[in-house]
Amino acid sequence: MEESNFYMNKKKLTILIPTREEDLRPLRNALRSAQWTDEILLVDSSFSDKVAKIGKEFGAKVLCHKYAYSAKQKNWAISKAKHNWILLLDSDEVITAKLKMTIEKILDSQDLEKYDGFGIARKHFFFGKFLRWGGRYPLYQVRLFRKSCRYEDRDVHAHIILEKDKIGYIKPKDGDLLHDSDRNFKQFFERFDRYSTYQAHYMKKIADQKKKINWKEFLTNGFYFKAVVKDIWFFVPLSSIFRFMYMYLFRLGILDGREGFLIAVLYALQDYISKTKYYFLTSRRPVMRVKMQDMIMDSIASMDYFKDNKLNFLESYKKIAVEA
Repeated sequence: MEESNFYMNKKKLTILIPTREEDLRPLRNALRSAQWTDEILLVDSSFSDKVAKIGKEFGAKVLCHKYAYSAKQKNWAISKAKHNWILLLDSDEVITAKLKMTIEKILDSQDLEKYDGFGIARKHFFFGKFLRWGGRYPLYQVRLFRKSCRYEDRDVHAHIILEKDKIGYIKPKDGDLLHDSDRNFKQFFERFDRYSTYQAHYMKKIADQKKKINWKEFLTNGFYFKAVVKDIWFFVPLSSIFRFMYMYLFRLGILDGREGFLIAVLYALQDYISKTKYYFLTSRRPVMRVKMQDMIMDSIASMDYFKDNKLNFLESYKKIAVEA
């Protein structure tokens, strides 16, 4: 293709960034990396003047919408996009220069019509360190997709599920997203609390449903496979222990050193807390599980760097216990 004809037929793109006031620091980096696109939609769940000010600074259109859970928020926002192709960017993510170039080429390619979405790899930074092992990279998610697509109706960790032949993949060598989600202990446990609560409510929701599995898709479509596994995973006995073993041993998280060990422990603990909150919600409270839960929470509460934060996650699970 001649240089003069490049981007002549390129499809226009909307970058969609869900955010809230608590995410102001990483949000600036996300917006800087999105300046090349045709439209930036900033969807603020905190109705914050500070978010509106930053959005205006970077030329983004700011929409405010009350937050229920991630998938519902994103699906509402997708319908507001001006263009037919959307790139979903979390407020703690950055688009690399190589990924930008690759996406622009894809949007200008005649092969674009073959696909409804593209899987993109993310580099997960845990307390500042890139985790190459433990199943953390490359961890593909459909982030570039048609406006007609929607996220699955999950309270947490929802994905866009497409038929196998409708999914393209952007290989890591052609660019990826930098994901700085776990920046420090205080921020990690605030998110830990929210996500484990969402997961507990979702467990309660699916426990009352009888979902049928499409076995063909289950065996051939990696995104559908993960969606089904996520639905049943938290009901598996000893799943927290299996999570640690899977990340640290089977997926070689041990090669990431101290951070590899720590993330495996914390993610296993999050699984455990999610299940315990589910038991509170359903009034099914095994004595040993509750005693161990209290011991873990009291231990965390004694750490100096959580004292100023009033341990919101502690208050949250106790509130659930009262309301159950």
